[in-house]
Amino acid sequence: MAEKVFSIIEVAEQDGKWGYSDINFSERRTPDPPDSDEGPAWRQVSPVPVAGSGLAAAGSAEDDRRVYYQDLDRSVVGTAYEPSLPDGRWAGYRVFTTWIGAPSADAGSALAVTGEIGDLRVHYLDDGRLDGGRRLVRLEERSREWTYTVCADAPRASPISPLAAVTTGQGEYSYYLDGRGHVVEVSWLGAEGWSSADLTAGVEGCPTPSPLSPLTAVGRGADSRLVYFLDGNDRPVQLEHEVVEGTKKNPEGGVVWRVRSLSAYGAPAATAGSRPAVLLTAEGHPRLYYLDADRMVVEVGFNGRGWDVDHAGVNTDDGAGAPAAADGSSPAAVAGPDSGAVQVYYLGAADAGAGPRKGDDHLIELRGSGGVWTARRLGAELDLPDVATGVPSPITAIYTSGPRVYYTSEE
Repeated sequence: MAEKVFSIIEVAEQDGKWGYSDINFSERRTPDPPDSDEGPAWRQVSPVPVAGSGLAAAGSAEDDRRVYYQDLDRSVVGTAYEPSLPDGRWAGYRVFTTWIGAPSADAGSALAVTGEIGDLRVHYLDDGRLDGGRRLVRLEERSREWTYTVCADAPRASPISPLAAVTTGQGEYSYYLDGRGHVVEVSWLGAEGWSSADLTAGVEGCPTPSPLSPLTAVGRGADSRLVYFLDGNDRPVQLEHEVVEGTKKNPEGGVVWRVRSLSAYGAPAATAGSRPAVLLTAEGHPRLYYLDADRMVVEVGFNGRGWDVDHAGVNTDDGAGAPAAADGSSPAAVAGPDSGAVQVYYLGAADAGAGPRKGDDHLIELRGSGGVWTARRLGAELDLPDVATGVPSPITAIYTSGPRVYYTSEE
């Protein structure tokens, strides 16, 4: 049996048209005549990802893009798309282990990226060849030069820990689950180095996450942070770090963590292990997207006064409904330039029938605005390359000049 080859696929909408490209391979032009039966030849242009690689991306309004993943040696690789080059292209890559000596990633380590291009931070968990591993690693970009630091003093992450990271006006923060299943916050304090806190133990009323709980987080304003996970019953929970303004009695103000179970507002339980996605509206209000127990997309959003729950997957196309998500899939979401508009992407399951399931894991888009949702089966429409299924592919999305979605394919 031939060995499988993995690569990362970018699916993008530009000028109202959808298309896709392979960021690890490019089509090599040959002198064959037009009627030749020879298929296209392919040239590898960057290291291929390992099965189960983490995946993270960043972009700019000018269409600069960066994609991060792990190669076959579990080194973290960064690839770059430079729109300023003729016709624009994926211009090169960096393998951080060989380039700056950064540790290799732990098997199955998630990746998280924050910041803007030219000032990015990439986070992952190391493989611990020296000290047992699963320590947080932070790659820092300054004027296109990179350095790394390892947080040696914080608790080790669990073997299957998720990972999230945010940046606020105050600092940089990462979140993962330790060996006890507690949510750990690790803060980077610049010249002062690292600090860490056990939020599960230290925040009053914080439940212990489900053993398969994912994590996602978002930062806003001076130092507000929102962290989401699933409790022991797979119900979504929000941890909010809030800056309290000063008063006459307490002129200096302070900070406080608050716990909110979103099930109290009607949010259903989630599919165990499926990572939610979170966005901020133009007003700075959070919107959470996740898969319910039937693997249908749910939106839970704060409207400035209270919480709204929208069963987006069920309500799509005037109630006809969108495809359920495939096993192992998680949603990714982006907000477009139109106020209130959002696009959610996931890998859809095939329709059940008497025969074998075909078409599983096709890319699905849900597009919503003003409470109205429509679905588009991008996988079938574009005849996208097969999604890696032996180890479910992560999926990530960004918005540059339009939405861009990334996943790992296999041949």
